[in-house]
Amino acid sequence: MKEEQLISSYQAILLITVFRIVIAFSYLPAVNTPPGNQDIWISIILSIPWTIAISFPILYLSNKFSNLTLIEYTEKILGKAIGKIVGIAYAVFLLFYVITFVAILSEVLTSTIFPQTPSWILILILLITSSYISFKGLEGLGRGAEIFVPIIFLVILTFLIFGFNLFDFNELLPILKDSTFSQINIGARDIAFKFTDIIILAMFVPNLENRKELNKIFIRSLLISMLVLIIVVLCTQLSLGIEQTKHADFPFFTFSRLINLFDFIQRIESIYVMAWTVANVWKVSGYLYSLTINLKQTLNSKSNEVYIIPMSILIFILSTILKNNYSVVGVSQPLQFLLYFSSIAFMFAIPCITLIVYFFRRKKLRE
Repeated sequence: MKEEQLISSYQAILLITVFRIVIAFSYLPAVNTPPGNQDIWISIILSIPWTIAISFPILYLSNKFSNLTLIEYTEKILGKAIGKIVGIAYAVFLLFYVITFVAILSEVLTSTIFPQTPSWILILILLITSSYISFKGLEGLGRGAEIFVPIIFLVILTFLIFGFNLFDFNELLPILKDSTFSQINIGARDIAFKFTDIIILAMFVPNLENRKELNKIFIRSLLISMLVLIIVVLCTQLSLGIEQTKHADFPFFTFSRLINLFDFIQRIESIYVMAWTVANVWKVSGYLYSLTINLKQTLNSKSNEVYIIPMSILIFILSTILKNNYSVVGVSQPLQFLLYFSSIAFMFAIPCITLIVYFFRRKKLRE
């Protein structure tokens, strides 16, 4: 029933944009990608064509089968048996990402403003909220994005203005002296693979009011999110310095704590935490909703709602275990390894195979 809900192109742009910027708002992995110096902003710009190239197979197929989700047209192209296997694999992928998001949110909150609060309580509150939003469906996500995402943008702009006196622009010099094109290109590729939200957009396509605007939605959300990422990276590097930014667990939060304007405006990091928490809630809700739609279509169920509570319970258990046994933000292996290579597989490799099969079977599929 919720699948029939529609969202506007504007709402879709806001949703995909906020899903993307949450990573930058959190632990800012871009600063540790090659070249890992003052030229990171160049890698971010170069990641735009990389992201377009990586997303091309999904975008092409989603335009061809605009009345179907990623799961539905994959099954149609690859056949029922293989399609079901791929659908389950995508469900595991989405589940893995939601667990990671929730664990990171819990770690940030317990490390910053709620050090005495058990992580399981924070995770429980987050999942209750996200489950409620998921029950409201895609329209609820879209309408909420219209309210909260502009506020999040305003918060970022506010920090940029109030923190300007902290900026040392010499941190960005010398440009390109310490970096090679190969390093910048590798960094751009790595950044591109961190934005898995093309998969979520491909799940939303049948619910767009104007499906012909899919490419416009993708490009606009990509450009806006990359602009925000550049602003966040520059704010942290210019205020904290290159090396401290690389070694800080939560660079933008650290930057927000430094803001002190005329001894009057200070300690405004709580505003950051509120905006960041809302962004995370919306991302977890969007991924949880997409996960349950995936299960509904893969398992041929009547409604996605029957999966929301079971999946939330599973996410609660696994994310609590992950948070209590690992430093999610600080760990580089094996979690980051799994995140990176699973992104390659599900963003690019599987869609590429599906696209190749489509070209061989397109005449039969038209019949």
